[in-house]
Amino acid sequence: MKRILKIIKYLAIVLLILFLVFTIGGLIIKNKGQNDIDRKALLNEGGKLALDQNGRKIEYFTYGSKDTNALVIINIHGSGLDATFEKLVHQNSCNELNVKGISISLPGYGNTDVKIGRSVIEWASEDLNTVLNLENVNEFMITGHSQGNPHAMAAAFHFKERCVGLGLNAPLLPGDLTNEINIEGALGYEQLKTTEELKSPLNAWWFFTIYLATDLFSPTVPLSALIYTDEKVEEDTALVEMVSYSIKRSVLRGSVGSTWETAKDVCYDWNFDPRKIETKSICIWHASDDDLCPPEIGEWLSDYFKKKGANVNFKNDNIGYGHMTYCNSYYQKTENSLVKALLDMHLKN
Repeated sequence: MKRILKIIKYLAIVLLILFLVFTIGGLIIKNKGQNDIDRKALLNEGGKLALDQNGRKIEYFTYGSKDTNALVIINIHGSGLDATFEKLVHQNSCNELNVKGISISLPGYGNTDVKIGRSVIEWASEDLNTVLNLENVNEFMITGHSQGNPHAMAAAFHFKERCVGLGLNAPLLPGDLTNEINIEGALGYEQLKTTEELKSPLNAWWFFTIYLATDLFSPTVPLSALIYTDEKVEEDTALVEMVSYSIKRSVLRGSVGSTWETAKDVCYDWNFDPRKIETKSICIWHASDDDLCPPEIGEWLSDYFKKKGANVNFKNDNIGYGHMTYCNSYYQKTENSLVKALLDMHLKN
């Protein structure tokens, strides 16, 4: 009995030490904030910076057609990545189809300034609006992958008829809507902490945890997690290289920004109803073997917008790539791409 109590005592001490290490480490990371931008490195990569009306810096990349009259497509990345991933996935299609592509790093990722406690709809009226104005864009198509989908839908909702095409790749829905229609939300949704909870010093350990996973041991940890859920991804070496590069680059200014972006309210309280989107040309591509965003979401969105009168292109393949199905090398080819599918729908209209 004494031995058992001794073991329990040592375990308690170890756990306390770990909690203190993670908490203190998290407080240091949290209070330090984002690193400065290496502007020379950004220019060498072909990146650009826009300033919103509040002075926040927004990183983005342009690619594809140089024609000022070319149709524009905005491509938005998911959690843990940055704008370079969408650029790498879509730039070949944009070049061959004479479309101008723009990929924007979401707040806290790449070189974009974080905005603590932001809402998805604010991104459309602030970050995206700033870039559209700077690039003199009127009408545009927009795509999102994973967490990029809420932002693509926010753009369609906010800009209304200016958004002539909407592409949803492995979409998710806001928490209130999934509850209303009784569909399971994205993986881990209920476990996320809110912005207010993340502000508490007692939850600083989360900042250190994200730092370990996405910065210190990056890209090994996030890439291993992705391959674990979608085993076939490992066979696509080009895709793995793209994901690895973007994962590493997403924390150029440290992991603090992406940690704030994990807040439950930031991810799932959108402050708009996606059912009110009026865009008529919509692609919804959601693999039936997606383990991160339940494929029932894509099916529901497809049925809903079809009934609403939209022209919907729906795919739900099961080829072993799960969440990354429509980012793989096959769908990066122009003839199979999301860019071409949206462009074809737009031209028919």
